[in-house]
Amino acid sequence: MKKCICMLMAFALLLGLCACGGAAGEKTPAAWSRTGYFSDENQNILYILKSEDAEQPGWTVGVMFGDLMTGWTIGQEGETLHGDLNAGDESAEPYVVTVSPEGEDGVLLQVESGGSYHLKPMEMPKATIFVTINTEGLGNIAYAEGETAPEIDTEYPFQSAQINLAEPTTYSITAWPQAGNRFVKWTKNGEDFSTEPQITAALEESADFVAVFEEDPDWQNPVMNVVGEYQSGNAHATIECFGADEAIITIDLESTEGLTRWFMFGRLNDEGDAIDYCDGSKANLTLDENGEVESEETEYNDGTGTLRFTEDGGFTWHDDQSELGSDPVFKLLTP
Repeated sequence: MKKCICMLMAFALLLGLCACGGAAGEKTPAAWSRTGYFSDENQNILYILKSEDAEQPGWTVGVMFGDLMTGWTIGQEGETLHGDLNAGDESAEPYVVTVSPEGEDGVLLQVESGGSYHLKPMEMPKATIFVTINTEGLGNIAYAEGETAPEIDTEYPFQSAQINLAEPTTYSITAWPQAGNRFVKWTKNGEDFSTEPQITAALEESADFVAVFEEDPDWQNPVMNVVGEYQSGNAHATIECFGADEAIITIDLESTEGLTRWFMFGRLNDEGDAIDYCDGSKANLTLDENGEVESEETEYNDGTGTLRFTEDGGFTWHDDQSELGSDPVFKLLTP
């Protein structure tokens, strides 16, 4: 039950975000009346909520079916709700559903690409303990039920969270700093609680936990170690710092046809010997007699690759979409 409450609260948060945008269908005279949480014997969960946004009328519908968790605002068509629950994610395949009343209080959800779900109203346990987790300064948090260290998600970390419980439960909570910062302490309800980044706490009453971070005066962006100008034949590379822990890489290749330019962002790895990048761009430039860009034709904006640094201070460049034939080796140009 306790785990279910946390999952449902996270699910409700996702659907609340979905309710902020999405195209609803045309208005219909018949009002849809079956709202709330619904589930089946396989613990699949459906959520239906009336949109409160006057500019986005309709119904916020979301599903949590195994690993699938998605939702969007869709419209009512006749006696059903119909629409694409993945409409807010351009990279996702459409997930078009039709929701119909079924029985006295249930609903039938049919997926256009295949699959039907018969769901009944879900009994919602009542939460009585409300615990918030926040950050002060630049850092992240992760949490998990029990005494096991929570899994840290470095790609999509949290800076705040809320845990709602029906009865006392033990949780483990971890804090880690963003680049250029350091963890200081945990506070509970404004009082010092622990100087350890990972804590295990018995959540027996409503409370506010805060992970406090501060700037690290001894920290230096590791990208500074590779900043500079590099050359490989008729290709010139520049590496610069960007933000707290990123690098900007520009590579210009001169040829008889003009100038080709790659522009990438990336982070130096923990070992300090490589930069992986994504969303790199490649463009063909035409320069005027003064060396200024006269025209630019972009080939792609989704390039990926790696700069692998060598012991002599240079690097080997591998671009996954390159047609250069071999990976160029760049040497550091001394000032």
